[in-house]
Amino acid sequence: MVLATNQISFTDEELPPEGRGHTLPMHIIVRCKDMIISKVLIDNGSTLNVCLISTIEQLNMDTSLIRPYTMIIRAFDGTLLEVQGEIELTIGVNPRFFVVIFQVIKVDSLYNMLLGRPWLHSAGAVASTLHRRLKYPFEDQMITVMAEKP
Repeated sequence: MVLATNQISFTDEELPPEGRGHTLPMHIIVRCKDMIISKVLIDNGSTLNVCLISTIEQLNMDTSLIRPYTMIIRAFDGTLLEVQGEIELTIGVNPRFFVVIFQVIKVDSLYNMLLGRPWLHSAGAVASTLHRRLKYPFEDQMITVMAEKP
């Protein structure tokens, strides 16, 4: 017999009004440097956490904080992009704060940041794009973060 505690699960009652047929992206809102950042894409298919250079500029951060980091990545459309560097940022995904290493890229995008598997795994978070929810354990509670409304 196997007993599970602190398990993360999703139920049909948590499905969004659009039901199972939606293909909406999973965007959440985070806090960084006392600013709200919307359109943070949750992507469990990504091996990187990504922050756009334009987002860093909107945060009025000193770009000298971007450490050199050489890497070529393949974007969603198949094009190759050079990573501008990496930066460590503290982000709040209520109620918890996380220190995240982001690869910085310069590209036009529909999102401001991307949280991929590195963040999901370190946070112990599980995302359900079907349910448009993210769940992670924190202080003996299960935190549920809802996706932004489309």
